[in-house]
Amino acid sequence: MSSDVLVGLDGVGKRYLLGQGRGARGVLLDVLGRRDRRQDVWALRDLSLTLARGETLGLVGRNGAGKTTTLRLVAGITRPSRGQVMTHGRVASLLNVGAGFHPELSGRENVFLNGVILGLSRHEVKARYDAIVDFAGLDGVFMDTAVKHYSSGMYARLAFSVAVHVEPDVLLVDEVLSVGDAEFQDRSLRRMMELRDGGRAAIVFVSHNLSALELMCQRAIWLERGTVCADGATSDVLRAYLDAVEDFGDRGDGAHIHVDGVEVLDAEGRPTDCLTAGHPFSVRVRGRALRELVEPVFVVTIRGDRGPLFAGNMHIDGNWPICLPEGAFCVVCNFGPPHLTPGRYRVELKVKQNVRTNYYEPRVKGQFTVPGQKDAGSGGADVPYVIIGGD
Repeated sequence: MSSDVLVGLDGVGKRYLLGQGRGARGVLLDVLGRRDRRQDVWALRDLSLTLARGETLGLVGRNGAGKTTTLRLVAGITRPSRGQVMTHGRVASLLNVGAGFHPELSGRENVFLNGVILGLSRHEVKARYDAIVDFAGLDGVFMDTAVKHYSSGMYARLAFSVAVHVEPDVLLVDEVLSVGDAEFQDRSLRRMMELRDGGRAAIVFVSHNLSALELMCQRAIWLERGTVCADGATSDVLRAYLDAVEDFGDRGDGAHIHVDGVEVLDAEGRPTDCLTAGHPFSVRVRGRALRELVEPVFVVTIRGDRGPLFAGNMHIDGNWPICLPEGAFCVVCNFGPPHLTPGRYRVELKVKQNVRTNYYEPRVKGQFTVPGQKDAGSGGADVPYVIIGGD
């Protein structure tokens, strides 16, 4: 494997055996014909890829598609049933909340334990300890508390902070960040983009938040039942994946909403893809509820390539309807003026039932630009968080 390539998979497959154990009782039941024999299930088939320093790869697909299995193979947690997996350098993985943490140890002790496991000396961990704690946003009281008392969000924040501060050559991130709050998720994405843009690490990112995946990854692979359906530029892969999901969702029993269109409106209420920096604007969502939806909360998030996200969230405004009847709907979310800096912006839509069930998973549904010479190609806001509301 070339020294520039940090991750290499060649014809990799992973097979699991399902069924009861193979102890004496299991063998006897087999002989008596009292149960089905174990079946082979291929969680991954014939996957090949290479990843160099500074490259980011996103994995998308439904639950059970083989995404986490791929990460486990790269991390060395499990071995392939066929093919070869090769990695070079320090590998840091965040595959599930609390993995690698000892529940009886304090946050401080787990920082040192995980830092050493990931290849740092105790002196190096000590030198980075303050930065790790500051990034995680946990004060001294929590750091001296056993992590078994942590919430899942606190677990994720501390684990992610340790992983990015050990300067990994390869960083593997599963859905663990989804348990954090919006501010920490955004800060984590920014840190991963720093690792990417600085050419400091190769990153494999798994998330059902497709807007975050599009922002983060230059390349994506769509997996379906362990096989590769698409491999290429992130925008192209996500378009193919979403087309398939939309087609399935509109026919399936689990579908809740079909979105016909998302428009960005200027201060005069006219559709546009180019906004003036200091002026207010709106986002209009048109679609159809496929059934009556209880307490629907529309969340419209604006992301630039740098700076903090900002959003309009019915839940925070307390302005969500008791129910949304089956049929056509139109929702308008007003922003402004958020003092946008020049660059490109993505419009992400999510619809949930108050705080419990997602009616519509986060997806990038629109984009716009703010003209200007400053940092062309990126975007951000001069304010940390703006919520004007949903009408």
